[in-house]
Amino acid sequence: MVEQKYDHDSVQELLTWAKETLKNKSYPSGRYQVNKSTTILDCGKYLESMIAVISRNWENSTFHPTIEQLREFRKKIEEVAG
Repeated sequence: MVEQKYDHDSVQELLTWAKETLKNKSYPSGRYQVNKSTTILDCGKYLESMIAVISRNWENSTFHPTIEQLREFRKKIEEVAG
């Protein structure tokens, strides 16, 4: 397993992707199943909240799982977009 990075550059790259995805509305509409235990009801609102939370708290290791959630969401929608 690749060790995930939580440094400034990798987190900023993820946030930039999230902001672009939100701006371009290039995310699924309606309910979206990320994995067995995660369903997002509104991907736009999800991205807005993830951007806000991660932007403010990325240096705090308590929020690393939040960063992982956004990475998982990104991976899933990029696989679907193909």
